[in-house]
Amino acid sequence: MRREEAEQLAAVQAASYAVAGSAVTSSWPQTSALDAETLAAFLDEQPYCVLATTRPDGRPQARPVAFTVVEGALWIASVSGARLRNVATQPYVSLVVSSGARGTHRMVLAEGPTSIHERGIVAARLDPDWIERHGSAPDWAAAFIELRPERIFSYDAAAP
Repeated sequence: MRREEAEQLAAVQAASYAVAGSAVTSSWPQTSALDAETLAAFLDEQPYCVLATTRPDGRPQARPVAFTVVEGALWIASVSGARLRNVATQPYVSLVVSSGARGTHRMVLAEGPTSIHERGIVAARLDPDWIERHGSAPDWAAAFIELRPERIFSYDAAAP
């Protein structure tokens, strides 16, 4: 991830903490949040996340997916199906990246609106980063889901 992308995500995180309620700040104190450099390194290390969408009938759907960060947005390649239908109907999603176990875990939660882009339209822009991160182009994907986070919270159990 480029430094400016990490700084964009860290700025969203700072704004999120500024308006967060006590339930969030007691669970994920800002003093335990990842800074821009650590946030970038963590997201670069983790190729997968869990994406939560909402079905048209209101029920949640969460699935592990691959992602990449380009131009300050989180991009998810997707086949045609329920995920794309869900996002088309309810474009607000939650995405969680996590690793570790008790006492060593880290996580990033990102929430916000999405846009769906036909793969052919954004392939030239996204494929180089996707190939570098995942080893091959997502030729199987029908579309990309772009998440521009409005809220980001993170946690590092090892933080002081």
